[in-house]
Parts: sequence; structure tokens; C-alpha cells
Amino acid sequence: MSAPPDARDLEHAVIRLADALGDAALLIGGLAVSAWGYVRATDDIDFVASIPPAEVQQRLAAAGLASHLLEGNLLDGDIPWCVKGRIGGFAFDVLPPLVPIDFDQAVTVRLAGRKSVRVVDLETLLRLKLHAGGPQDLLDVAKLLRVHPGLVDRARTVAEKYGLWAQLDRWLSDPRVR
Repeated sequence: MSAPPDARDLEHAVIRLADALGDAALLIGGLAVSAWGYVRATDDIDFVASIPPAEVQQRLAAAGLASHLLEGNLLDGDIPWCVKGRIGGFAFDVLPPLVPIDFDQAVTVRLAGRKSVRVVDLETLLRLKLHAGGPQDLLDVAKLLRVHPGLVDRARTVAEKYGLWAQLDRWLSDPRVR
């Protein structure tokens, strides 16, 4: 039995993906949540890309990374597409912008190995998480709002748009959510 990947393996995988995708992609998901101050475990790597899926796949292939494209049915409310793959024991997804994203507002985060990766800005991350609306997404938003309380009013406006304010407010009111 092989040992599970460690943090260095994850960091290496993130950097390799970021290098392959270039400035057309930003880190999102659980790792972006960690970058913004709420560190939690995650077993996948998520990026959002401003380029079409065929170009995403071309860039990944040029870096020696296999991927496959899943196309969603927009009439069923699916996302338009997702490029999926595996790297260093981790699953990865590259998604289209599901909410408006200003790629120029990204922040650069330096990792322990002194390499850096571009991460989606905090307000956009909150909008992405609220758009997704799953239980982990709402918990992530609540935890991030504990770290960044000045964004509660803006998050409330977005959550109300998606009909999620009551659920998010329960997470924010729960004393176990610190």
C-alpha cells in the first residue's frame, strides 16, 4: 500500500497545474479558501479558466497532463464544461467562470517552496461558493466571513439572490462555526 500524498505533493501539483495553465487560470475551491484564511482539508485542486476548454486541454497536454472534457447540459442547469484529470495523486478540475471574474483582481500567493500561484480574489471566491450553494460551500463562506467580517453585508446580498441567506445565516449564528 502506498503512502497518501503529503502537503509537498499537493503544492507541487498546484504549481504544475498553474504553470501549465498560465495567467488564464486562477486557483479556486478549497485551496483558495485556505489561502484566504480558513485552512481546511481538501483532496482536489480547482481552477477557473478564462480560455475555452479545448485550449485548457492543449495547455495541459503540452505539460504532459492527461485530461478529459465533460460538457454539461445548460438546459438542466449544469455548468457548461469541466476539464478533469489527475496529478500526483490528486484530482483536478478546471472550470469556466461561473460568476463574473476580473482576472486582474487575482492575488498572488507564495507557497512554501517559494513558487507562487494566482488565487481568485476573496469577493469572487465568496460569489463562486454561494453560486455552488452546497453544504461545504456554505460552511466555507461562513468560516471566511468569520475571518473577514467586513464582507458579511455583501455576502448577504449575493446569498439572498440565490435564496441561501437563511441557510448561511444559520451557519453564521452557530457558535460551533469559529
